Amino acid sequence: MSRLTRYSPFSAEPFADAFEGFLRPIRGLAEDGPRMDLDITENDKEYVLQAEIPGMNKEDIQVDIDGGEVRISAKKSSEKEVKDGDRVVRSERYWGQMQRAVSFATSIDEDHVTAVYDKGVLKLTLPKKAGDGTRRIEIS
Repeated sequence: MSRLTRYSPFSAEPFADAFEGFLRPIRGLAEDGPRMDLDITENDKEYVLQAEIPGMNKEDIQVDIDGGEVRISAKKSSEKEVKDGDRVVRSERYWGQMQRAVSFATSIDEDHVTAVYDKGVLKLTLPKKAGDGTRRIEIS
């Protein structure tokens, strides 16, 4: 990890670059829980969305589609088993809910969507709805 900062004599604010990335080494400490990272690709017929949702069961993941918007939510319960006489010294395992929503320019064909959850990655294949492109209207 490098803490070197690049100097530019033409910069409007010469001191702004000195603080660029200052908090980057501790990124993530202030977050309440895990993030859901997404990768989205597109071709002429479909979008493919891959979401990292590690540590979940597929029954705890919900996908909702409304036109061109896709919402993914996942909920993880706390399953702690503490025996009599034992006490928890430290617990770092996450429990709670996370959610992401993505809007697409084209409506999704809900009837042909496929979803596969494997090794912590949810893969959604989202076919585009036919005839949902831009249409030019003639003015009379």
